Amino acid sequence: MIPEPKTNTSPLIWLIAVPSPLQEILEYLPPENQSSDTPIPGCRVAVTFAGKPRIGLFMSARTSQLQDHSKLRPVIEIIDNGPLMNNTELTLLQWVSDYYLIPPGETFALGLSPGERRGQPPKAPKPNAVIATDLGLQQYRSGELQRAPKKHNAMTLLSTGPVAYEAFGSAGINRSIINELKKNGLAADTIVAKVANKQADSTVRHEPNREQEAAVASINNRLDEFSVHLLHGITGSGKTEVYLNCIDHVLRLGKQVLVLVPEIGLTPQMQARFEARFGDQIASIHSGLGEATRDRLWSDARSGRLKVVVGTRSSVFANFQDLGLIVVDEEHDPAFKQQDHPRYSARDIAVKRAQLTNVPVILGSATPSLETLNNARAGRYKLHTLSARASGATLPSTQIIDIRQLALHAGLAPLSIDRIRSTLARGEQALVFLNRRGFAQAIQCLDCGWVGECDRCDSSLVVHQQPPSLRCHYCDATQAVPRHCPSCGHHRLSVKGLGTEQLEAVLRAKFKDTPVFRVDSDTISNVTVLHNTFDHIREQSSAVLLGTQMLSKGHHFPDVTCVVVVDADGQLFNPDFRAEERLLQILVQVAGRSGRSEKPGEVLIQTRQPEHPLINQALTASYDSLADALLLQRQRLKLPPYGGLGLVRCDSQRFEDGARFLNDLKSKLTPQLSEGVKLVGPMPTLMQRRAGRYRHQIIVQASNRSAVHRMLYLALQIGKSVKSARKVTWFVEIDPNEIT
Repeated sequence: MIPEPKTNTSPLIWLIAVPSPLQEILEYLPPENQSSDTPIPGCRVAVTFAGKPRIGLFMSARTSQLQDHSKLRPVIEIIDNGPLMNNTELTLLQWVSDYYLIPPGETFALGLSPGERRGQPPKAPKPNAVIATDLGLQQYRSGELQRAPKKHNAMTLLSTGPVAYEAFGSAGINRSIINELKKNGLAADTIVAKVANKQADSTVRHEPNREQEAAVASINNRLDEFSVHLLHGITGSGKTEVYLNCIDHVLRLGKQVLVLVPEIGLTPQMQARFEARFGDQIASIHSGLGEATRDRLWSDARSGRLKVVVGTRSSVFANFQDLGLIVVDEEHDPAFKQQDHPRYSARDIAVKRAQLTNVPVILGSATPSLETLNNARAGRYKLHTLSARASGATLPSTQIIDIRQLALHAGLAPLSIDRIRSTLARGEQALVFLNRRGFAQAIQCLDCGWVGECDRCDSSLVVHQQPPSLRCHYCDATQAVPRHCPSCGHHRLSVKGLGTEQLEAVLRAKFKDTPVFRVDSDTISNVTVLHNTFDHIREQSSAVLLGTQMLSKGHHFPDVTCVVVVDADGQLFNPDFRAEERLLQILVQVAGRSGRSEKPGEVLIQTRQPEHPLINQALTASYDSLADALLLQRQRLKLPPYGGLGLVRCDSQRFEDGARFLNDLKSKLTPQLSEGVKLVGPMPTLMQRRAGRYRHQIIVQASNRSAVHRMLYLALQIGKSVKSARKVTWFVEIDPNEIT
């Protein structure tokens, strides 16, 4: 007798992305009371993980391949009737997980708003308009409403299509009339693409110059395909105007736009420019907003109601109904790289998202990153150059001030003080750039040499006066300012180094009749304060602006005609391989704040290294020529963009634990090395101890990123079995922004 074939008794299982440290999609059984169809990928489900309730994302269903299914838990419930992400967004998040080696459950959660990650329902868009019903149109056209003039007037307005609530007030129609029409079934609430609360201002349109026009035409001609456009324009050349013209074209096609900016501080300015052009079709999404607001805006973008999203790096994961263009402003900025878990580059993800969505992406910068510039030179990106300031203004004159033999006053050379004074006398504004906040960088005893140091970090404590304290800028530890030396008991304590707080006091004393605005993270607590500060600056004729990098990025101050860079050498001898590139970018960017209108500008660079090529030529040679020299250095050293780079980094409570773990890991990785891959280390990081933990790292270097990626993936797999890993916390990172 021939035996009957065995039936497949393996149950159907669901693959769920659950936020957890595990590098895998987890298997669950369908809900025990499951009677409906299998959900669509992108729907949220409630599950238990490690004994706790979690919100996961349904990915797919398949027959289980496990021999023992008894340990599988069932999904508790299906939360959504439909997916919160489309297939392209799911594919993007899977790529992010694979490339950056982020656990998939944590990666897919990035595509949800804060409330949605906790299981809350998506925020329903509030009705913003009214539409006539068939009954209403019938009564209006038959003349039945002519006996009620107010209702008739309202229906006349509605007969042409949906009407925004704000428009009824402008037409003199009371809200009670609309409510009555809705009550009688003659009208109903509706949601339309976000309607302007204020009309777009046609006066803000500027005629593009020849270079701007060429860039706009080239980009608009390729809106139906993936392409990367590097918009490389000098400071003040009108890159934003190119963005606006391209966005205008995309909106006319009924599509949506994502605009990424590196920091919250740039979103109010960008939003104001966009609102002036497009009315109220845009909104900003950033961490400075409350969660309820972010939930609502995330939902508005997903529904298509919100047409333009201006946001910081996490906005690259926002859901869109019909995305037509992505813009990355100041693409070179390190703020686009997430420095803590999950580690990713929003700029690079934006390029990948454009590829998957089959739309163009614009990368804009006056100082493009070397990687982006190299891609343009290799023909992978289309280069558009804006070589002149859009307003017709000339570039500022520059002067190097050798301060080695000078008597400085709070870091300022006599010539700098004189130029600031003459600038203010003309009724203009001066900008003083110092990239160090606080009053002084350290406090020291003149008798025994004691220096105030952080108990938890290998760093000196920074002196602050408002309020008086010693602060660690790495772990945020705070101590009282000592009245006598803790080491020898003497009272001769002196502060060393200059910060913005000290320089502000000196500027206020020297220019008593002139307002001084300090812009750093100590004075600017949120976006509203920043916005108000910039408004106050623009209301003044003469003023002194003092600040850190927060002040240098992309802001337009038409009355600033003098820029003083107090300490140009700050990053010059930083051991990180990107230090010179960043110094060059900072100098060009901050100099670009000067002379942006019809008034001529000047830039003074104070330095103790006037012969250094980067200092000497930063503002006289072209950015491209200096970038070429840096690219040649990178090529010789086989560093990005001519090689791949990665890190394995660990933190431990004891110094020896981190070194032991990485040595154990390296011994297991070394036999797996392929040709051209090097493991450098283990070694302590430049700051060995931070927040009470010791940091060690291995640098992975190879001729290409795929080889680095393979080694980092092996490190993740092998590291799980290394016994010494139990005493450390560790992670891997590909394409690190810094290796110190």
